[in-house]
Amino acid sequence: MKVGAAVSPYQHFGFCGCDLPDEPGAQHLLFYEEDLEIAKSIGLDVFRTGVEWALIEPAEGKYDKEAIRLFRQYLADVKSKGFETWVTLHHFTNPRWVWRRGGWESREVASRFVSYIELVARELGGLTDVAVIFNEPNMYTFLAYIKGDLPPHGFLSIKHMRRAQAVIDEAIAAARDVLKSYGLKATFAHSYSKFESRSPVFKPAVYYLNRQNSKYLEMFREMDYAGVNFYVVGRYDDFALRFVLRPEALLEVKTPRPLAVTEFGVASRNEEFRYRYLCSMANVFKKAKPVVAIWWSLLHGYEWGLGYQPFFALIDVRGTKRLVTPLARRFRETLLSPHPCDLGEVEMGLEWRWEPPG
Repeated sequence: MKVGAAVSPYQHFGFCGCDLPDEPGAQHLLFYEEDLEIAKSIGLDVFRTGVEWALIEPAEGKYDKEAIRLFRQYLADVKSKGFETWVTLHHFTNPRWVWRRGGWESREVASRFVSYIELVARELGGLTDVAVIFNEPNMYTFLAYIKGDLPPHGFLSIKHMRRAQAVIDEAIAAARDVLKSYGLKATFAHSYSKFESRSPVFKPAVYYLNRQNSKYLEMFREMDYAGVNFYVVGRYDDFALRFVLRPEALLEVKTPRPLAVTEFGVASRNEEFRYRYLCSMANVFKKAKPVVAIWWSLLHGYEWGLGYQPFFALIDVRGTKRLVTPLARRFRETLLSPHPCDLGEVEMGLEWRWEPPG
């Protein structure tokens, strides 16, 4: 099993030019050489990062040559450090012009996305070991059309969510074919959350929520890997949805292609708790046998709808200063030679409470 960590353009790069207000993130594009040195020093094999569509195609049909050169140099530098590159091509953000075309309910937008994928394959394919076509299409459409955190900021717009999901699914399949035509390995990252209940009253709701997992796991049949972002289990027992950490639930995921854990992690500044979680996941990975396990995230940055409060990172960021956490120093050794320990089950609400740094 290879071990890695992830960053994303909007959350960590420092500028994006996309359909959301820019966030400073961790200013990764300004300090990525230092970030890569630290990532190498803590023993990472895989570096999951991204290409920003909005920078590549700021106006419809017009590609920015300087942005292409920027990403070519960036990925070349990542490769020069010896990392295997897993490159995400859509991570929750879009060029601003897509909304003049109807957003992801429009097949014209999907067609432009596939053209962008072909450009990336042609220009950056030699620097990409695995292309992650789309990060969490299920979570993206939930945030955009149900919860309202992302454009078009819909609220409980189920009909529009379903239309967008259908178009995105088609775009993922078309992008896969383009990438394969260039000889590139491809997958996407599915946000896998198992829902369960001890009460038969909630069985219909649980069945409906879990059905989405089945659809996306089936889509992996035509991919090189089954990319799973794995965090929590959702539980209905008393008319309220609670999220719990239950690492063993990963063993219930049956994939048609080799499993790649494209994200896992926990939000806490309690280093002992983080270590217990990592150790417990290491024991699960010994049984699940993923080809890669990628921690979210390498750097402290922005989290969707939550700002900078949740802390997932291996490397803390204070202004421009990088601080390696104790977990980062134990990361590789723990995953590859885990001590026998078990997290058990922890309700997430206790660990999402923010503690000020220092």
